[in-house]
Amino acid sequence: MKKSAVFAIIFCTVVLAAIVFFGVFFTVKEITVRYDNDVTSADKQAVLSVIDIDAQTNIFSVSEKKIKQKVETAFPDNSIEVSKVVRSFPNKVTVVVRERTQLFKIGVKNTEKFVAADKDFRRSAIHAESDLTDKKLINVIGFEIVDSFAVESCYQLKDFANALVGAGFNVDSITTFVKTIEFSDDKMTVTLFDGATFSIDRSNVGASVTNCLNAYLALPYAERSGHAFA
Repeated sequence: MKKSAVFAIIFCTVVLAAIVFFGVFFTVKEITVRYDNDVTSADKQAVLSVIDIDAQTNIFSVSEKKIKQKVETAFPDNSIEVSKVVRSFPNKVTVVVRERTQLFKIGVKNTEKFVAADKDFRRSAIHAESDLTDKKLINVIGFEIVDSFAVESCYQLKDFANALVGAGFNVDSITTFVKTIEFSDDKMTVTLFDGATFSIDRSNVGASVTNCLNAYLALPYAERSGHAFA
């Protein structure tokens, strides 16, 4: 038998053995769910049942995109999002989920209802004010929801929250820092829980938040309360 034929047989045997080995050795055997924050709208078993990864799935074939789509469309009000999917070789998959943090309490025009929205306006539902009594939300004044979130004021609220996150704030801590946001023609007046205020230029929210926050943090703690920053 020619050497080339022997080599081809050996090569094919090695490849076949590798396929069998990796197919068996890296088959998913354990799937777990880990919470990234306090999740109240879904228990771990409910999330697991939605993920539904076949027991014979190869760990390399696990699709993070598909898992995110399954989880994020399965729960009402878009309350759950997948932060990441972690593969622990050889055969464990951990799905890290978090509950979208509702930040803003915004009135609904011509009603006595309110929207409680997360920073990206992906989780939102209309509530009676009494339903929101126990929720820590930023009270938005001077702007009401009409029929869409695709409006300038909502984009500016999103920019505001993202600027704080970019400065190192955890999303879940924003509502312990900010009490109210009041809209006027050209600015947003942000009142903090310590009584300090930020005057935010609506034409450049991100930069304005950064400037106010830097000035706020530059002051000694005892001098911040009641101080106005612009």
